[in-house]
Amino acid sequence: MSASAMAAEPPLVCEVGPGHERDPVPRADGDITTTLLVSRGTMSGGANIASCLSAHGGVHCLTREDLITKVNTYGELATRVAAVISRADRDYKQFSDLRRPYLIFMRRALLQYTRAGRLAYFGYSGHLLLPRLAHLVRVRLIAPLEVRVSRTCRVLGMREAEARDHIRSTDTERLQWARMMYGVDLRDPAGYDLCVNLERWTQRGACELLVSIFEQAEFQPTPESVAQLENERLATEVLAALVANPETRELEMQAVAAYGAVRLVGPFLPADKLRIVQDIAGAVTGVKDVQYEPGYRTALP
Repeated sequence: MSASAMAAEPPLVCEVGPGHERDPVPRADGDITTTLLVSRGTMSGGANIASCLSAHGGVHCLTREDLITKVNTYGELATRVAAVISRADRDYKQFSDLRRPYLIFMRRALLQYTRAGRLAYFGYSGHLLLPRLAHLVRVRLIAPLEVRVSRTCRVLGMREAEARDHIRSTDTERLQWARMMYGVDLRDPAGYDLCVNLERWTQRGACELLVSIFEQAEFQPTPESVAQLENERLATEVLAALVANPETRELEMQAVAAYGAVRLVGPFLPADKLRIVQDIAGAVTGVKDVQYEPGYRTALP
């Protein structure tokens, strides 16, 4: 996504709800709760709904800016990737080089937050960073163009024609970003558990609807979904450690974790390089065993 699209509207800054810190402490597995992964359209009113969730629903709201802040604590490579990726979408080679580490670092940041209680992530395509699990709820917020134009004129001080062009160009760039990064169309309703059209819903009503999801039986954590989330987190921690190390940075591989056992699938490696990979992976907290399998890897990490 270009820098212009990322700066298309003021950054969403969520007010933190009662008892919720800006960077909450991870809880025990038994305290993991439902998480909302919200994809919001440009100037659709997502910022107001996020503030409502924080103030009245006791929900910790999270934005892409929060993920970038956490990614910037992961070291020099992570900081550079986060800074450059938004300008790399028109340079295919640079984008290809940065795409994988970007996905790994952003997924790592979001997974760390999902272990911290009632959470709602507000972004555009960030919901695609995580697998579909029972307690991870994908929500799409949309609003009619006229509503978005009016809000854009008011918030950004644009004239009507300028606001329309701004929304259309920004929507197009964000759709292209999702296709390049994840290979999906953000507009496809099959990618969401719930789509909320703000044409008739008031923002307070939409807020109350989203709060109610936290109590829905269908979206409660199960032992299986919690275990899957923990396995995904551990596999991602291993990939992040490998990407961050200069000796293994260029090795593209897949990681699958199951209760502390990690299986890596990647290119054939000589014995000395294999030992380095296993040592790095084995040093990650929570890893009990590392197995390496030369073979094909999936398109995504």
